[in-house]
Amino acid sequence: MKKNVLTIAFAASALIFSTGLLAQDKPLSFGFKAGTNLSNYRLGGDMKGFKSKMSFGGSVGGFVKYDVSPNFALQSGIDVYYNTSKLEAKADQASDKFKSFGVEIPLYGIVQGELGSGKAFLGAGPYVGYGISAKSDGVNLFKKNGGTGKPTMNRFDYGVGGIIGYDFDKNWQINASYKFGLADLHKAKGGSMKNHGASIGIAYRF
Repeated sequence: MKKNVLTIAFAASALIFSTGLLAQDKPLSFGFKAGTNLSNYRLGGDMKGFKSKMSFGGSVGGFVKYDVSPNFALQSGIDVYYNTSKLEAKADQASDKFKSFGVEIPLYGIVQGELGSGKAFLGAGPYVGYGISAKSDGVNLFKKNGGTGKPTMNRFDYGVGGIIGYDFDKNWQINASYKFGLADLHKAKGGSMKNHGASIGIAYRF
């Protein structure tokens, strides 16, 4: 399932790039974006004895947007993220700071329209992600630990997300996005750990 979702997202992103380059009569725009985010994890099973509290992080990335029509577009790209949260034990309220770093590739179908002097848009679609580092109490959870000889967390993530924003002119944009992870990142049996987050940011389009 993970490989299929990842393959579809990469293929769709490549299709947007190639189609836009071949069809010069259709508007194709590129851009850079940066933002701040709030993230945590939805915990289940054996992990219900813990609470995941949201903390601030950030992201930077690039995107490509292909206007299929004046009111509909496809947008993809790549985001490099840094997320933080606190994992707190409900019993004694002892907590560890959780830090993760990785990349995500979203694919949005976007509905857009003129509003005032600019353009408003709203979109939704899937995303896939790959974790580079996830640390708690200084331990990289993607690497084998001494107790089980296995990683604590999965690197691959996938889910669905949404985006809303406003283009002030041909260049500047503000946006807000939300993601709802569907992949269980916790490798141990009996527990579950899924991504959850929201962000707000700015973008510059060419």
